[in-house]
Parts: sequence; structure tokens; C-alpha cells
Amino acid sequence: MNGTPPPDAAEAWRQLVAGIAASGDAVAELDGAIPDVDLAEGFRYILHVLGDQLDRTTMRDSSHPLFLPGVTPLRKLLFDNPDTDYDTALISSDRSYRVNGVRGDVTYLAFCAYAGGTRSGEPTRVTNLSDIEMTFAPDGTFEVVLSRTEHPGNWLRLDSDAHTIIARQYFLDRREQLPASYEIEAIGARQPDPVLDSGRFARVARDTSAFVGTATELAIRRVERIRRYPNQFIEIPGHGLYGTPDAGYVVCWYELGPGESLVIDVAPPRCRYWGVHLANRWGQSLDHRTRRTILNAHTAVVGSDGRVRITVGPEEVGGANWLDTAGHLQGFALFRWLLSEESVLPAARVVSTA
Repeated sequence: MNGTPPPDAAEAWRQLVAGIAASGDAVAELDGAIPDVDLAEGFRYILHVLGDQLDRTTMRDSSHPLFLPGVTPLRKLLFDNPDTDYDTALISSDRSYRVNGVRGDVTYLAFCAYAGGTRSGEPTRVTNLSDIEMTFAPDGTFEVVLSRTEHPGNWLRLDSDAHTIIARQYFLDRREQLPASYEIEAIGARQPDPVLDSGRFARVARDTSAFVGTATELAIRRVERIRRYPNQFIEIPGHGLYGTPDAGYVVCWYELGPGESLVIDVAPPRCRYWGVHLANRWGQSLDHRTRRTILNAHTAVVGSDGRVRITVGPEEVGGANWLDTAGHLQGFALFRWLLSEESVLPAARVVSTA
């Protein structure tokens, strides 16, 4: 029997592989119905979610939590904003935690706790603490306590089944702004992390497989729902899957033919941050390392009338505010209004680039 995996670990492995295969089959069923670039990115999306979740679920029962990058310039999910750093830690509402850090001068800093969940995978309760409500020392240092009972100073309430904390920092100019830095620790007794035995691996495998399946299903259903309103912006109600209550989101599913572009016209509301970026069918931001696929209040050219006119298409046709669709004739254009008192619906129309 030496070297033979325990039955529950072996079964968990088979279930994980089967779950990933089922998600891949859901993407493969779209073959012929969606562009080739969307199909290839669909399989890559599954691998991105898989890698992200394997890291996180392994940390779920740790008394030594870590903030891990939620996305990178290459691994993306859940309508990531290229102007935002997301750091995610898994927590337990049975514990209290302390976050120590330095503010930096980013446009926005906040810590958001998520609790509960529905069968579709969406969080049901959110508590949020942003820099508006926080106090900082003169040198920018700060401390935040996360707990179920109220604590003096910067305090973020944890609901009875809180499971995730996401730190967000928004940038308008990454080259000039100093990022915030922070660490999280559990308060009280901390034991070494448990050994990865068969039972713990089975839990990691089940949680990972479930989230990959949910994320794939939600991405497919989201397109089916929003594409009913092609080339027009609609408001996304609520905070969505791991969104922030401080932001309003409006999204457009664009569909372009050869030689066409989408022209967007909007007067952005007064807010802490606004930005627009392009995303693929799976809710992943397009290549922003080598292409211009995002604009914000700092980088966009605003007209004398306070309006911003943006052209979205595969070819630059003149004008300062062009966004490159990076090989996609279909996809999402998404605006965020952060700490705004109103949500604005941009106007959009398809034009011939000829």
C-alpha cells in the first residue's frame, strides 16, 4: 500500500479533474458559435480561475493569513480593473484580525469583507471600510481591526460567516502614485498551518472545483443576459460578484462588423475615480501592457463641454481617446464611477470607419 493515495484524496482528485473537464466542455460547446479568440480565451480563463483558487483555498484554514494578488497583468478574472490592485485574504469569522499598513498616495484605498453566499456563488453580505472613514497617523501609517465585535479606531465588522477580505487600491497614474502597503495577521494564538492530509486536500479540491464551475457558468450566463442590449450601456445593479459597494458599474456589450467602430459619448459624474476599460467575453480585461485598452479621468482627453468621446475598434481612426479591441469584434466596455452620487449612462453608436 506504500505510495498509494488515500481513497478520499484520490476520489477528490478525480472529482477535481472531472469538474475542470465539465467547465471545459461548457466552453467547448460554444465552438462555432463564438469567435476563435473567445474560445481560446475561454479555456485560458478556466486555468486562470483554477490557479487563483488553488492558492486561496489552501489558505482557508490558516491562522497565518496572507494578502495574495487577486489578479496580475496576465491572470485576470471577475471584470478586473487594470487601474486597481486587488489583494485577497481568506479569513474566518471565528477569529479577529489586524491589518497594519502605510497609506501611500493612491487615489482610493479600502478593505471589503464578504460573508455568506448563494448557490450561484455570489456573496450575499458586504461590509466595507474606505479611506474616507479611516484615520491615519501623520506619517500615513494605519491599523484596522477586523472582528465581529466593535473595536475602537479603524474597525471593519465581520459577519457571522465572513470568509474573504479584499484590499483595493485605485490608481489614476501608476507611474507617479505611491502604492499603499499592508499586512494582515490573526489576533491571538496562532498555530502552525495544518498538514495537507487527504481530508484537507479533499476540501481544497472540492472548493476549487466548485468555484471554477460557478465562475464559468456565471461568465456564460452574463453574456447571454447582457447581449440582449447590444451596443448600448446598461447599469449593473448591486455590487455583483466580489464588487465594491463604493462603485457604480455600467457596461456595454459591443458587437462590431468589419470596418466598424463604437463611439461612446459621456459626461462623467463628479467622483473620486472614473475609468473605462475593455474586457473579453469572460470578464477579463484586455491586454493593457502593450495596447491601450483603458482610459481614466487622468488619461482621457475631455472636451471643453466636459464630455468625453471615445472610439472603440480594432483600428485607430484618429482622435485622442481610442481603445484597441485587441482582436475582438465582440466584448465588454465597462465604466466605473467610484464614490459618485449618481450613475451616468453613456451614449453609444456604431459607425463605419470608412
